[in-house]
Amino acid sequence: MLGSSTMQSTRLDSVHKFEIDPNVIATTLQVLQLFGRQGCEGLVLWIGDVDEGHAKITRAVVPNQRPVKSEEGVGYFVESETLFDLNRKLSETGLRLIARVHSHPTEAYHSETDDRYAIATADGSLSFVVPNFGKAPADPTLWAVYRLDKGSWRELEISEARSLLNVGASA
Repeated sequence: MLGSSTMQSTRLDSVHKFEIDPNVIATTLQVLQLFGRQGCEGLVLWIGDVDEGHAKITRAVVPNQRPVKSEEGVGYFVESETLFDLNRKLSETGLRLIARVHSHPTEAYHSETDDRYAIATADGSLSFVVPNFGKAPADPTLWAVYRLDKGSWRELEISEARSLLNVGASA
C-alpha cells in the first residue's frame, strides 16, 4: 500500500533488485541530451516504491536546476527550496528517492563534486553517471553505476550492476 509505514521503514541498503521502467530510462536520456545540446550537464532523479529486498523505479523527475558552464568545467546547481519541495512531495505520496542520474561531457565517473553534493543520501541509494551528455545506450548497466555503502560511494562492476538492475516492462 502506497505510503504505508512498512514501505517507509524499508531501507534501500536491504534492496537486492532494482526494477527500472524503460520509459524512465528513455525520458532520462532525452533530458540529459537536451542539456547536452547546450554543452551542459543535466540531472534527473529516479523515484519509486521500495519493498523488502526490491525497488521499483517508476518515475523520472527533472528538478529545477541551473546549468553551470565556465572555464573550470560544467555542472548543475539545485536550490534548497527545490529539494525541500521534492522531499515534501515524496513524504505525501510515500514514494522514495532511489537514484540520482546525471551526465558528464565525455567519460562517466564519480567526481569529488558528485560525491560531496549527492542528492540521494540514504545508504543503498544509486548514482548513475551517463557519458557523452546522455548520448549513451539505453542500458544503465553500461553507464557508471555507484551505490552508497556506509556513507561512501562504491562503483559497481558491470556484473554487479547486471545482477542488481532489471529493466522491466512499461508500467
